[in-house]
Amino acid sequence: MPRLARKFVDAAEMEAGVQRPRNLKSTGPGKQALEPSVIEPADRMPSKEWSEQMAMNDEQVEVMVHETTDKQANQIPDIYVNGIPQRFIRGQNQAVKWKYVELLARCRETTYTQQKYRDDDGNEGYRNIPHTALKYPFSLVSAPQKFQDRLKAVMAEV
Repeated sequence: MPRLARKFVDAAEMEAGVQRPRNLKSTGPGKQALEPSVIEPADRMPSKEWSEQMAMNDEQVEVMVHETTDKQANQIPDIYVNGIPQRFIRGQNQAVKWKYVELLARCRETTYTQQKYRDDDGNEGYRNIPHTALKYPFSLVSAPQKFQDRLKAVMAEV
């Protein structure tokens, strides 16, 4: 039987947030050695968009968590939303609620490489360069366009 090509969105191919390197100075108190991270305060209360998002969270989509060769990796990842678990079987398509897929997209691991640099005063320091990837790479197999757009927005968040 011939197989038909399916259109799906592969979250593993998307960039997982854009982060800037943070500099670590070699002199001064330890508390002040690392540049502070940027924190953006909320500017408004939940709106109609928020209630629409809550309704969207309970809609079903089809997803597949990719298999892994890492023996240390969790072979059956489970994601909890408000204490309710959703277990994902790697390599199999599953119909799940969108809220679990969105949280799956937010499960990321960040590792850092260090690079030596000199600041404007000539002092040596280290630049911590982040590398972020999905903890559980997955593909959105079957979902309406609004979910594909939302996934792209979530993946672009830092």
